[in-house]
Amino acid sequence: MRDRGQAAVELALAVATLVLPVALVVAAFGPLAERRVLAEAAAAEAARAAVLTLDLSAGAEVAARAVQAHGLDLSLGRLGWCGAEPTSLSQASGGCPLGRGAVVEATVEVWAPLIQTPWGDVGGLWVRGRHAEPVDLYRSLP
Repeated sequence: MRDRGQAAVELALAVATLVLPVALVVAAFGPLAERRVLAEAAAAEAARAAVLTLDLSAGAEVAARAVQAHGLDLSLGRLGWCGAEPTSLSQASGGCPLGRGAVVEATVEVWAPLIQTPWGDVGGLWVRGRHAEPVDLYRSLP
């Protein structure tokens, strides 16, 4: 019985079963972290725009622009106001009071692929970013 080449086969099997899954997990962390930062930034920008203009639709437009600026389709983002479950960016769910001292909370979710391949994304999950912005107590309102 000849054992020549057995170590090479064992090495190939060990790499395929141990190292490859770890490499895939490490590679998946980058896009996931990037999308989480995008969701948090879009939520902060949307809440701030809504407070400055006293208009939730202006905040929704800002969130949509933030998602599009990253080269994503609008269907990959969702927005909800003041605790409402996020829905599409074009028709955000929920509403917030915009009077003095009120707090406007924006929740933005962005779809993040788990594994990106040249042939398309594999799996994925929604990552969420939240931001609350107070309406200034001394602001003059219309």
